[in-house]
Parts: sequence; C-alpha cells; structure tokens
Amino acid sequence: MLLGPFEARDGEGRPIEISGARLCALMARLALEPGRVVPLDALTDAIWGEHPPAGAANALQSLVSRTRRLIGHAAIESHPAGYRLTVGPDDVDVSRFERLVSAGGLAALRQAEALWRGPALADLAGLPFADNAAVRLNELRLSAAEDRLELELGAGNDVLAELGPLAAAHPLRERLQGLLMRALYAAGRQADALDAYERTRHTLSEELGVDPSAELAELHMAILRHDPQHQDRRRAHRTNLRAQVTSFVGREQELAQLAKALETGRLVTVVGPGGAGKTRLAVEAAARSADLAPDGVWLAELASVTDPHDVANAVLTAIGARDGTWSEGDATGRLAEVFARQSALLVLDNCEHVVSAAAELAERLLGACPDLRILATSRESLAIGGESLHPIPPLEWPAGTARDVREYSAVRLFAERAASVRPDFIVDDTTAGAVVEICRRLDGMPLAIELAAARMRALSVEQIAAKLDDRFRLLSSGSRTALPRHRTLQAVVDWSWGLLSGEERELAMVLAAFAGGATLDALEAVSGRDPLDALTGLVDKSLVELSGERHRMQETVRSYGMARLAESGRDRAVRDGHARYFLRLAETADPELRGPDQLRWMARLRAEHDNIVAALRFAAETGDAELGVRVAVAVWWFWLMQGMRIESVHWTHAVLGLPAEVPDALRPVRLALHGLVHQQLGATETAREAVRAGLELRERLGHPAHVLLLLAPVLVGDQAAAARSAERLLPGLTGWERALTLMTQSMAAESEGDLTRAFTLIDESRQELEDLGDRWALSSALRVLAEHHDRRGDLSGSIEARSRALRLAGELGVVEDQAAILAKIAISYARSGEHDRARSYIDASWDCVERMRRREGVEYVRLAHAEVLLRSGVLEEARRELRAIEDPSCPSDVRAWAACYRAMAALLDGDPSSAGPLLDAAMELADLPIMAAAAHVRAAALADDEPARAAYVLGAATALLGAEDRSGFGNLLRPAERARAALGDAAFDSAYASGAALTRDAAMRAVRPA
Repeated sequence: MLLGPFEARDGEGRPIEISGARLCALMARLALEPGRVVPLDALTDAIWGEHPPAGAANALQSLVSRTRRLIGHAAIESHPAGYRLTVGPDDVDVSRFERLVSAGGLAALRQAEALWRGPALADLAGLPFADNAAVRLNELRLSAAEDRLELELGAGNDVLAELGPLAAAHPLRERLQGLLMRALYAAGRQADALDAYERTRHTLSEELGVDPSAELAELHMAILRHDPQHQDRRRAHRTNLRAQVTSFVGREQELAQLAKALETGRLVTVVGPGGAGKTRLAVEAAARSADLAPDGVWLAELASVTDPHDVANAVLTAIGARDGTWSEGDATGRLAEVFARQSALLVLDNCEHVVSAAAELAERLLGACPDLRILATSRESLAIGGESLHPIPPLEWPAGTARDVREYSAVRLFAERAASVRPDFIVDDTTAGAVVEICRRLDGMPLAIELAAARMRALSVEQIAAKLDDRFRLLSSGSRTALPRHRTLQAVVDWSWGLLSGEERELAMVLAAFAGGATLDALEAVSGRDPLDALTGLVDKSLVELSGERHRMQETVRSYGMARLAESGRDRAVRDGHARYFLRLAETADPELRGPDQLRWMARLRAEHDNIVAALRFAAETGDAELGVRVAVAVWWFWLMQGMRIESVHWTHAVLGLPAEVPDALRPVRLALHGLVHQQLGATETAREAVRAGLELRERLGHPAHVLLLLAPVLVGDQAAAARSAERLLPGLTGWERALTLMTQSMAAESEGDLTRAFTLIDESRQELEDLGDRWALSSALRVLAEHHDRRGDLSGSIEARSRALRLAGELGVVEDQAAILAKIAISYARSGEHDRARSYIDASWDCVERMRRREGVEYVRLAHAEVLLRSGVLEEARRELRAIEDPSCPSDVRAWAACYRAMAALLDGDPSSAGPLLDAAMELADLPIMAAAAHVRAAALADDEPARAAYVLGAATALLGAEDRSGFGNLLRPAERARAALGDAAFDSAYASGAALTRDAAMRAVRPA
C-alpha cells in the first residue's frame, strides 16, 4: 500500500515486515506498475538515482532475491527486460484508486477516497520516482475529491464542512471555489456565497493577475439572480425499491459500466442466463443511479405476468398509478402521461417471456417521455433502437493465478452465504480447494452458488463439491420467498428451457454432447442440419455463449441438456456421431502434428481436447474398443508433446481395458499403448514386454511402422529393442520417420558407450528435421545434441543448441519443456563461470514453473538451481533446494543427482566423511551418466589422500561413458588437477589409463563402494 505509509500484506491480510529503504523502493516502484514488466534501468534509477553502484545489475538481483525471501519467490517474476510484480491491479491501492476514479460515480469515488491513509509515498520522499508519483497522485486525489463533492451536491448532501477547509487550502482552484459557492447558496447562505466569489476574484488578481473564468462568473450571476437550479434540491427520492437483506458481492465493474450507460443512454438492458444475478445487479445499479432520476426510481417485476397484454398494467400497478383495469393501449397512454414531464428511472425486470410486449412498451414510453430512462433485465435483448446491451458475466473464480482465492467474487459470495448458515465456516487452506471446485463447476452462477452454500447446514464443503455431478438434486432448496423459478436449480433451467422453440431444444440437446463447446461446422456435422437459426436463438436467449468461433454452454445448462437428451432416447446416437466426428479430426490432425502446420493443428486439438476426451469416455462406457483405441492412438502424440501425462494414462488405460477385440491393423499399436501406459505407472518390465510384443506382431503382420511403434522402445527405456527395431526399419523409412529413427539410434549408441557415433546420428537427425517443420522433434533433437556438446566440453555449442530448442518450445507453448531447457542453460553458464547469467536463467526457469499446469518436473529445476547455488558458494540455500527433493516418491535419477550434489556440498564444507555414504546411495540409484558424475565426486574426495586411486576412478568414469566427460561437472572440486599435482603427470596418466581401459562392468565395480 502506497497511499500513506509504505505497507505490504500477505494474501491473508497480515503485514509483511520489509525493512530497508532500498527494498521498500524496489517494491514501491514495481507496485506502481502491477503485473507489468518494469525495465532494469527504471528500477536502478528508482533505487539509486543518479549514483548507481558498480555492478548495478548484480546489486539489483541481490535486492530482488532478498525481497523474494520476504514475500515469496513467485511474487516477483523475472523477465529478460526487467522484473514484474505478479499481482492484480486491485492488489495495489494506487491502481485500485485510479480504477475507481476512472469509473466515476459517487460510490466509486467514495471508495477511492477511503483508500488514502496519509500522504502518498511519504516514506520514500526524496527519491525522484516517488516524488513525481506523489505529485501526480495528490493532484488526482484532489480532482477526484472535486468530482465526488460535485456529485454529493447534486444528490443534495451537505458538504460544507468538508468543502470549507479544502477550498481554503487551495484558493486558486476555481472549481473548488465554485463548489463552495454552490454549497453555500444551496444552504440558503447567498451572501456568504457572494463573499466567496469576491475572495476568489481578489486572490486570482493578486496572485496570478487574471480574472475569474467565464464559468465562475456565470455562477456568480446565477446566484445574484436567485437561479433555482442551484437551490437546495434535497428531498426523499420516490421509489418502490426494497431494502436488501443480503450483501451485494462483487460486480464493481458491471455497476460502473451500468452507471455510465444510464448517464449516456436512455435504454439499457442487462442480459444473461437464469440465475446470473440480473435482477440484483439492476436493482443495485438503479439505487446508485437515483441522482439521474429525481422524480422516482420504479421497479416493475414482470415475472408473474402471463399475458403479454398485461405488461403495461403491471407497470402501472408497480408505480402506484393503477386505479382500475385498463386496456393495453389505455394503460400505455396512462403511463406516458405519468412519465411525460418526469426525470424518472423505470426498471423492467424479467422481460424474456413477454419480450415483444416489453419492447413495444419501452419504445412508446421512451418516445413520449423525453426524460425517462429504462433499465431492463432479460435473457434476450428487447431489440429496439437505442438499446445498450450489457451481458452479465459469471462471478470470477480462481483459475490458477497467484492471487488469494478469497479475493474472487464467486468465492466471497459462497463464503458469506455459507457463514450465514454455519457461522464458524471460513475459507482457509483446508476448505479453499473444495470451494474453488464448487465455484468452477457451477460456472460462477450466483444463484447456484447461493443454493450450494445453503447446503452447508447439513453437508461439509467437500461433500457438496463431491455431489455436484447430481447438482439438480443437490441444489433443490432455496428461499421460500423467492420466485418459484428461483427456488431450485432445476426450476431455473426449466424456465429457460420452456422459452425455447422446438428446433432450439433439439439443437441444445445436441450441443450438450459437446463437452468443450462446438464450432459451427462440428455442430452441423453432428446434428445433420443447418444449425444457424436455432443457434442464433440459443445465443439470444443466453443459453449459449459465443467465444471466438466456439459456442459453449455453462456446465449446469449442459448437464440439463444431457438429461433431456437421455430422456429423448437419442443420446447414444448423438454421442456416437460426436465421437466419430472427433475421431476423424484426431486422425486427420495426427500426421499434421509432425509437419509445417504443427502449431495450427496443436491449437485445434487444444481447443477440442475436452471433446476428444468425451469421445474416449463414450467408447469406454459403451465398450467400443476399436473406437477407443483409434482415438487414443490418434491423440497420443499430441498428449506426449503437451506433457499431458495424467490424461494419457487415465483415458488410454480405460479403453485398453475393454475386452472387445480390435482389427489386426490396431493390434500392434494397442500393445505399444499398453507398454506406454505401464511405463507411466512405473511397471517398467511389463511396459517393455508389451512394447516388444507389439514390435514382433507388427513384423509378423507386415504392417508399416506407426509413429508409436517407432518411439515406444525409447520411451520405455528399452534401448536394445530400440536399436534392433531402428536397424531393421531404417532402410525403408523417409522423412520424419527416418529422422526420428536416427534419433533413436543415437540414444542406443550412447547407451552402448559409442559417443562418437551417437553424436553423428543425432546431428544427422537434426539436419533432416530442420526442413520438416516439426518444432517438437527438432527441439528434442537439439536438446539431445546439447547433451553431446556438454560431454565434449563445448558449452557454447550446448547453450546455442538449447537456446534454439527454447525458442521452439516457446512457439509450441509447452511450459514444462521451457522450464527444463532454461534450467540446463543455467547449468552451462554456471560451469563456465558466468554466475549472473546462470542466476537469471534459473529465475526464468522458476517463472515457467509458476505457470506449469502440474508440478511434475519441478525436481529437475531444483537440481539445476542447487548446482548454480553451489557454484556461487551459497551452500545452505543449495542444501535447502536439495532437501525439497528427498522424498522417496521422486524419480530415482533425481534422488541420485541430489545425493551427488549433497556430497559435493559436504566436500566443499571440508566434510568428506559425510560425502562417502551419499555417493554410495547415488551409485545404487544411478544410470551410467549419473554414475560417472558420482565417480568424479568420489575422485575429488580421494584426490588429496589417495591421488592414485582418484586418477584410477576418473579413468573408470571415462570407461563407463565410452569417452572422457568434459562437461565441467567436476571442475568445481578439481579432482583431476589436484590428483595430478600430487602424483605428477606420468603417475597420474598411468593410473588414469588403467581405469579407462576397464570394461564397462569392471568400471562399474571400480567406482561403486566395496
């Protein structure tokens, strides 16, 4: 908070102690632009002004690191151009103040003023950025105060006590002096108002040598003439709006938009689905816009009107002007007489079932009554000239951002309503997940959320979330005094459904089968008809939302539509047509994912992913093994590229478990899928057996090599099978399949210790992929190539290859890959001594981690961070990262690397006795590359006391890999240099050669513990 003494608070509102002027300056400068990247030079100027320290970039990095320790790493995001505070605009009082002032309106301006706790940025006075910002904010505060005081005067409020001191403090501000004159005159103090003008005229002449403005002079003349426009207009507003008994949650932006629309237009319609809160929003907006309607604000509730001819009579009754039964024309005429000379606001609520009659009435009244405004609510527009439409969005719920979940309006509404029936309920770490799930599943619909909260009388929040699959039975008891159609969720949707035509209902049932929404083409293909007219009707009636080119239903409406589809007896036919449409789409997309149109098809599959999953669900439910396997085969490559491990395992496992046979063409890939699923589940041997069986069956049947059969042996870690398969298949392959097989052969050659051949093969694979347009495969090849550059000691080549891979992963939008690549680049820079650049890449990697959908893979970022910290000499922070990945559930290679790094830290601390057991543990878990790395650490532990043994172990590490590892992993501990210095060149070379001459099995025995 900057509008007063500097203050920072956590997500629960607790103060965060930030000591030190520079840390406060950093936070304040970032907070002035929340959510935006602030350039490095701007931050440097803000903190040090014209006298930055030597190495300002490092000093700034250090300040950022210290601040992250206080407020959390994710709160400040690194960017190549600077840093960004990852908060929303309303999390900073300055931004919230500016938004409220921009919104205008009396309520918003009052809220804006309440945010000030003292002079802006006073704690940072003297810093140029703070002084400049304070001047701007104080001027904006004064202008906002003038806006608010003018609105208060218009509302007839007494503001003299506030205006007097303010006008005295700013004698040259003519607007303030004019407001003071108006307030004095409205209070019956004409002489004082005229005196105020004379003082202002004299001050302007003495101080500035100017006369009062024309506006101020005109006001002076109006007061002299006793103009009634400026007399006291305070009186009770005439209205039939009822006081509300529950709080109004959220919707600040919508209220501001409606206030502005009512100021500038005369017909405003709030449209949205049932239960969205249209009536409550309209009533709040009308109450806050009473200043626009000094002759009255009237609410006409049309929900109970069954005959369109009775609409005008219902409005007459609502405003208290009906003294009999009128014909439709007479009632409209009587309304026109009532409102003819009035500045009034009429709220026509719930127009959808009498929309034509409501539209005709509104058009006639607006034409006959020039000062009348109408605010309507409906599930579709009135569709007459001059109408300003305002669709009502759902309440906001959390969707993976860093904000506190309790700040979201949907969560706030649930929490308030739940606390009213269970006073001890709060949203905390134990309940937040279930509350967010409820708000998400209920689409942020206020009525549904309130009905769910009412169930807290008898159920826990977790039980409510778990029962939402049967939401219509769960949410079946609301307020006894509510309209019948608002008492249950079923009744809400029943009412909307009843307003549809027959064609609209038919299409709505088909659209309900689309779990991820539908494009117009998809809907036409599955429905078998031109859907345009019916679809337009569904959109107009707020049952369907248009997002880009995709038409979507809220989950509640979709559930209702699926139930109606089941009742019709056509659900299996519609779902089968839906599943086969998306099977064709997935099979068309699959080969395109490996070509130049890869990005377009990935975007298409991402958009249709929920529909593809629905096709798999249908296959599993109906036992259609062929359909299920075909969809899984077609979409598996997409899942692999996107890192969708959970989806691939769950749905593939479901369809592979079906007992039905599949055609011969699918049997080999079905076995390969079995293997891939078992590999993901940790059953490595079962996985390899299934993949081998699939390869053998493919050869017996003579089928062409499918992409899954090409890659499956590598993915399950069966290098021998991968090598055999690649050797047999390569002569008959071209294009992408050949490039992938070369990559497979490279990995097999590496596992056999033939690093020269492995490098040649991966470079050839990379060259062929360059022209094919497959970013994912090229990125993978570049990452493998970078590993070879590492081992050859070519760190610059490694960085270049990974930087290209990073750009490709960025184009693909695979955040997990970006995090891993950035972490590897950080290691390369750290090993070459460029610690600042290493830290910047680690920060960028952590930024990616914050955006990841899942936490799998974070361990590898922690390992990289640990090495960077070790090489920077920050041992305790490195150990903290390593302790975070000690969990037995972590992959074995992660635990092996972690043990190596902990052993390195022990040696750097001069504690070789602790290093030994750690290395022993690493050796038991490790594959060959990690075992070789651990051997270098063991050699470092031996270098001073047993240098000959150290040289021998280093040679054995080379025998393990088939070539000397020049990656620089061990250069931090310098085992070779220290052993050579102790032994001399000849003795070292002899011992090293003895180790290097060992067979791989002998080398493994040599480096492992006795």
